[in-house]
Amino acid sequence: MAFYEPAFPKPGIARKPVEPVRTYRDGREVIRTSTRAGRELYRLRTRSMWERQGGLCGLQISKKCMKKLPLRLAHFDHSDGRGLGGSSGGAGKRDDRILIDGKPVNCAACFYCNAEKGSRRLDVLTP
Repeated sequence: MAFYEPAFPKPGIARKPVEPVRTYRDGREVIRTSTRAGRELYRLRTRSMWERQGGLCGLQISKKCMKKLPLRLAHFDHSDGRGLGGSSGGAGKRDDRILIDGKPVNCAACFYCNAEKGSRRLDVLTP
């Protein structure tokens, strides 16, 4: 007996395409990195921030900071953090936009600075 795919699958069988970006009512955008298109968009936005910063680390807060940042080592840093469930995009405050009303937000950072900052906002770190 050979397995075959029906020409007209039952309603529950067909998968709906998943959009790579989810936009919330408050304007936040959360990129779904579980999809190929989402991962590519995340990398594209990281590259855009890296170019905007002239290839430098956007934070420069760690003692181990690389200052001059190669693109392959650039990480997406969220200025407002991803805490409180933000990584899932639900009740948290994650926002993957790189421009809000023409003003740059978020940055590309080296691993050391991004790890030291963690999920805290930058203004919490500076005295």
